[in-house]
Amino acid sequence: MLTRHPSGWAARRATRATRLQTQRGFSLIEIALALAVMGVLIGMTLKSQELLEQYRQSQFVTKVQTLVANARAHRSTLGRWPGDCNRDGLVDYSFTTTVPLRTGDALDYAIPIELEVAESSGATYALGDVCPPTTLQPFRQINVPFNELKRASLTLPGEPNRKSASHGLDGFAYLGTFETAASVTRLEQQFNALVLTDVSIQAARRLAVTIDGHDGSAADTGRVRRTEDLQTFEALWTASDETDLARITVVVFFDRIPP
Repeated sequence: MLTRHPSGWAARRATRATRLQTQRGFSLIEIALALAVMGVLIGMTLKSQELLEQYRQSQFVTKVQTLVANARAHRSTLGRWPGDCNRDGLVDYSFTTTVPLRTGDALDYAIPIELEVAESSGATYALGDVCPPTTLQPFRQINVPFNELKRASLTLPGEPNRKSASHGLDGFAYLGTFETAASVTRLEQQFNALVLTDVSIQAARRLAVTIDGHDGSAADTGRVRRTEDLQTFEALWTASDETDLARITVVVFFDRIPP
């Protein structure tokens, strides 16, 4: 009669026990540890995204301040604002002009070999045009103020206007005249301004703190204001159905400000 060897029986029993333990799955402690690790990783990801957004907003504020400083430096050096060809104290380009500001398509994508003085205010715009040499007629073209900043060596000469005007939050900054009435003939209704497209409310309020010293709920009193129609101002930064991440259009008055 054959008998089973004890050592073989014990080995098979140990193998079955190991298989049962493997099939049993993770213990509660193991699951809890995995969830804790996942929580830490998610927290780190969210924190890094928050820090990245704060950095982008900081760069945005710096870009706006630099554009304003460059415009003022142009006026101080040359006696007129960039793009103010008729020297009436206002940038010739008007935000009432029907141009798709949000897309940036009106801005030059290319880099001119050299900047060229426009023949006249009525001439068709050519890449790299700046104010006409002798006429005092306005040259209402959206690229001219940026070209003039280049000519004055206040911005990079080898940079297309689309990049020069990019404010860092996926939108653009435009130099021009903001008019607070539909049909404007009076100077007191026209104001030199930067219009900033696609700015989060959070970033807009941060800009208001930097320039105006506060970011109260009112969005229609300082140099930094919220506008929807490029003619009037919104009373509040955040509407009742919005979060601080909503994208809005912001206007920055760098000369006189509306009442």
